[in-house]
Amino acid sequence: MGRPAWQIKIITLFWPLRNRLARMVGWPIIGSWMRPTFRGDQASYIPVRVDVKPPGSTAIPTQVVERFIREASFRFILDKCLCRSLEPCHHYPEEIGCLFLGEGAKEIAPSLGREATVEEALGHHRKAVALGLIPMMGKLRWDSIWLGVKRAEPLLTICHCCDCCCYFRLYRFLPQKEAQGLQKLEGLEIRVSDSCDGCGICVERCFIQAMTLRGGKAVVGETCRGCGRCSLVCPRQAVKVVLEGRELRGESWEL
Repeated sequence: MGRPAWQIKIITLFWPLRNRLARMVGWPIIGSWMRPTFRGDQASYIPVRVDVKPPGSTAIPTQVVERFIREASFRFILDKCLCRSLEPCHHYPEEIGCLFLGEGAKEIAPSLGREATVEEALGHHRKAVALGLIPMMGKLRWDSIWLGVKRAEPLLTICHCCDCCCYFRLYRFLPQKEAQGLQKLEGLEIRVSDSCDGCGICVERCFIQAMTLRGGKAVVGETCRGCGRCSLVCPRQAVKVVLEGRELRGESWEL
């Protein structure tokens, strides 16, 4: 059942080379072999601080995450975060591992973590958010590969990402087509107000390098994935995450 720990150790030997490998996806021959690894991903960050407009018309994104946790047929918590344990991370604990939902999660090797009740999974998620980690939810081909899950379709990942170690940092180097698997939530916008003084903190903390300084003010680029960390770290609260005209149901993540 699932991939044994020794096989995972072999796979993760390539972790230090991940950014270089991401660049190689665009190469003519090697790239054609590597591209399927990223094809079929459907994932989005779930910002934890969001202004909903108009009020009451849209579900807060974090409420959607908790609904999926409650309604899942099976919940599995990894003992540690693969990204933070391989880096290693100096800012967040590696013990906050990914949370997997659905029937596919039953195939994960028991040596990697444990089955969780609804309350245990909710507690795990809330602890991660309280520490300042940003949830990412979706279906990722890479997770089914390294975990050895054959039934990839009914496997939903809830990963709590840090900006320093997150796997998705390599999306900065992927070709545009392969990087489409990580999308900003529909209806979500990152807005910078006139109170921005150009301190550059949001630029430094943007995991995908979508924020830049222009004319002494932060500017949001087209590659923004809407994680909302820029809003959390802005000392002047000049960056806002706004969600308009969209009820988040997570249609593409149904198990």
